[in-house]
Amino acid sequence: MSANAKTSIDLADSRPVQRTKAALFETFLGLVLTRRYDRITVADIIGPAGIGRSTFYEHYRCKDDLLKEGLAGPFGVLADTVLAGHADDPRLEETLAHFWENRRTGNVLFAGTTRTLLTRALADLLERRLATRRILSSLPPALLAAQMAGGQIALLTAWLSGLAPANPKSIADALRASARAAVLDLL
Repeated sequence: MSANAKTSIDLADSRPVQRTKAALFETFLGLVLTRRYDRITVADIIGPAGIGRSTFYEHYRCKDDLLKEGLAGPFGVLADTVLAGHADDPRLEETLAHFWENRRTGNVLFAGTTRTLLTRALADLLERRLATRRILSSLPPALLAAQMAGGQIALLTAWLSGLAPANPKSIADALRASARAAVLDLL
């Protein structure tokens, strides 16, 4: 590993970088709850976060990247439903319980212009995981992932909006079953 590669890895894991990203994401989430997503600017995020514009752009190309990175953890858990050996992963129920506890934020994020962005972000994660499986389909993995992501987001949106009562375990079971059925049918 080159010295430059090591420096960038160390820098990415540093506490100041983590604090900067946390401040940006916290400010960003507050804005998402009070404004339409398309009206939020980078200047709106960096000012209250106390972060300079150049620092923002060291970490993100745009606010969409900030949103995707902020949701990569919980969306990674959703995407793991297509992997073998993740059928009983307790993180899925924990993630769904977190979504339910923060449903106000979820209802904002899973609607409007952000819904398309989040569906694409989840589809990207699903596609990477599907690439590790031996899928026998005439459809490209990107289309399969888009279909699965759309279904997962639709279920979460309906649940978080209160369409019908269900507990996180029931939602987790439904997500696992649909992912298992889709993948098994394509193996």
